Amino acid sequence: MKRFYHTEAEMASMFLKEMSPEGRTSATLDEMARFGAQTILQAMLEEEVVECLGRARYARGAKGVYRNGSRPRQIKTGTGDLAVRYPKITGGGTGFSSSVIPAYQRLSPQLLETLPHLYAEGLSTRDFQRGLAPLMDASGLSASSISRANKSLYQSFEAWRKRDLSNLDIVYLFLDGISQKMRIADKGNEMILVAHGITRAGKRVLVGLALGPTEAGDAWKALLNDFVARGLKIPLLVISDGGKGVIAAIKGVWPGIPRQRCTVHKIRNVLERVPKRRRDEVKPHLNAIFYATDLKAARAAVHAFIDRYKHDLTTAVEILVDDLEACLTFYRFPEVHWKRIRTSNVIERSFREVRRRTDVIGRFPTEKSALVMLFATLEHKRLKWQGVSMKPAIYDKVAAAADACRKQPLRWKLAQRIAA
Repeated sequence: MKRFYHTEAEMASMFLKEMSPEGRTSATLDEMARFGAQTILQAMLEEEVVECLGRARYARGAKGVYRNGSRPRQIKTGTGDLAVRYPKITGGGTGFSSSVIPAYQRLSPQLLETLPHLYAEGLSTRDFQRGLAPLMDASGLSASSISRANKSLYQSFEAWRKRDLSNLDIVYLFLDGISQKMRIADKGNEMILVAHGITRAGKRVLVGLALGPTEAGDAWKALLNDFVARGLKIPLLVISDGGKGVIAAIKGVWPGIPRQRCTVHKIRNVLERVPKRRRDEVKPHLNAIFYATDLKAARAAVHAFIDRYKHDLTTAVEILVDDLEACLTFYRFPEVHWKRIRTSNVIERSFREVRRRTDVIGRFPTEKSALVMLFATLEHKRLKWQGVSMKPAIYDKVAAAADACRKQPLRWKLAQRIAA
């Protein structure tokens, strides 16, 4: 039986025969790789025909069943366009269907998987066509091909946003929002609400995304209620900024749940009420509160700050003590987690990457396109996120701390100290 595959030496000989002496010197590694891939692909198609007919080319077989030429096919791959001849079989009701190149396939699976990742990087359809043109030869990459490839990303997002959450054991839940430009907005930006958490295994996961006209309580409450409806267990601690809407939603959906308010936002809010010339003086005293050795030292630093500034920086002091207990909740949890849970910066750092990519797009045409972009970016970024140590002994301390916070929440009578 005649074989249709080629040895390395035969492939090299074929490649050299097809090239002029001048072309051999200028042949690139990519061109050689493309030729080799094309030769192997054609040989595999021929082998599939032999297997289908049960005989080699020109050998006798079943009467009325025979080869009937071939038709050209072009497959787009990471090495460029590969031109092959797709065999045809006639008679006996026998058709030829290749497992190597399924019917109607024009893009390699690897390229199909790559396109959504490029979309997640912030590239538009036009960017795809320009950027991939050197690989696509004259045939180019059509907008419809890109759209079909990106459907997999949309399908992944739809499955993700409706998934069951009952098996997701969240210990720390972080809530924050990021504004994005969308055409559906009458003016200004739309807010996308983001929730992600740290699981009992210590891993960081993206929990949910939703569109909210603002960070109002109704939007946050709807998102949290959706989590509950899909089976999410009550987290042990929720971390957020000081937005009234998100705080009201947390209290409304999970009454009595321990809450950590972002200390970075609190420091920023206080300093906004301090004259610029005095901010370098005041900031170390704020840091003494939020970076103390323990809760007792933090409370002493709070008293010292009030006594020092209650007369000449009255508004700054009032802003500090507002909901201050929630800013110090982290002190009651294991110290090994303080750095991660005292702020919502875990999300903020990811948002910088989101903005870098979405700035390329400008304004999203639809709500779904914005949500899918954030989903793709944050999921891609999540692979690089670092988790936390959550050994059984540490988790037991976290659970005990959450229980203590529910039973004995901090209650400091700081208003009396300000008035004294």
